[in-house]
Amino acid sequence: METKDIIIIGGGAAGLMASCAAAHVLKKRGSVLVLEGNAKLGRKLLATGNGRCNLTNLNVSPAHYHGDVTAIQDLLHEYTPEAICAVFREMGLVTKSDSEGRVYPQNQQAAAVLSALRWDAEKYGVSFSEEHTVSKIEKVKNGFTLICTDGTQLFTKQCILTCGGAASPRHSCGEGYTLAKQLGHTVTKLYPSLTQLTVRAKQWKTLSGTRALANAVLLADGKPVYKESGEVQFTDTGISGICVFGLSVYAGEFFALGTIRNKKYASLAVQLDLLPDMAYQDVLDYLLEMTKLYPARAAGDLLSGLLNMRLGYMLVGAAGIVQSEPAVKIKALQLKKLASLLKGWRLDITGTKDFSAAQVTAGGVPLTELDPHTMASKKAPGLYLAGEMLNIHGDCGGYNLHFAWASGITAGKSAAYRCLKEEKR
Repeated sequence: METKDIIIIGGGAAGLMASCAAAHVLKKRGSVLVLEGNAKLGRKLLATGNGRCNLTNLNVSPAHYHGDVTAIQDLLHEYTPEAICAVFREMGLVTKSDSEGRVYPQNQQAAAVLSALRWDAEKYGVSFSEEHTVSKIEKVKNGFTLICTDGTQLFTKQCILTCGGAASPRHSCGEGYTLAKQLGHTVTKLYPSLTQLTVRAKQWKTLSGTRALANAVLLADGKPVYKESGEVQFTDTGISGICVFGLSVYAGEFFALGTIRNKKYASLAVQLDLLPDMAYQDVLDYLLEMTKLYPARAAGDLLSGLLNMRLGYMLVGAAGIVQSEPAVKIKALQLKKLASLLKGWRLDITGTKDFSAAQVTAGGVPLTELDPHTMASKKAPGLYLAGEMLNIHGDCGGYNLHFAWASGITAGKSAAYRCLKEEKR
């Protein structure tokens, strides 16, 4: 049976960073192996940020995280965005930030991030084995026995689980929850986050592919609970876009648990202000002006100077106006209703997209079952966990990768120091 000092199960962001951190401590005085179930390392990493890899965010703070947030406050304090950027700079990767604080590699390529991690790990002696899925893990004397689906058996003194979550199953194996349970851990309810919202509306597919800049407010039982602004993308079944992903953090909790920030609610909606730079009266004045300026123009074209034409056409109909009739026939009350829709279009939310369309997983192994300063398991000595499989998820904008790096570094270092300590005994 092949024996290693440290085996890391999962070759994604957290696992690769953990391998680098462990190897730096060991300095080739111990063996580190990364097992990856997919054919290639870092598949999900390559897809992040539309292939640009949003590494971290200059605005990292506990306020941008959800789940067992209290447990990671010290971790976030130690591994600031600047500290993470410095780690990558030591690997030769130069980074830059945008006006929103999002940090990307200078060359805007996720492949450069993956290469930097792999080169650094290999320089310090880390080995990799792709297409090796671990199906069983058992705590034994002085370590762990691992059994892969192909029958391969391995022994390791320390084990780090960085298997990712249930989101984006094409890019993540997600076997980590099962392995964690085999070693005595529990897993909270899992649900998709940073994903599209589905809506209840007639003739919705006609809007597919259209976009609009908007202020978006999440309403729970009719009361605002969260708001975002930015580009809203209309899909076959609902709404998407970065600002919608922000709302989905809370919508996902609602549909999975019936709560938002642990408070019970019965219904959910999104209200869109499609003209955030115009006051209601300005919108109404514009509509009145257009009906007088072009009285013979089809009512359905009334908003063509303000919004995407398909979106405008639908909203005119939603206001009870016959789109084919001339603008001169539109009643004053109808114009007021249309202006109100433009400033506060309410959409009943029926759910979120599933894990296949989600960027991250909400829920996971509770951090109460770990020492958050080392990421060491309280259930199985010598076991460490990091990344998305833990009960922490962040907002859109680099926060989830930041946690993957920070927790991966911590787990890797801790496992390596334990190895060295045991050697001295």
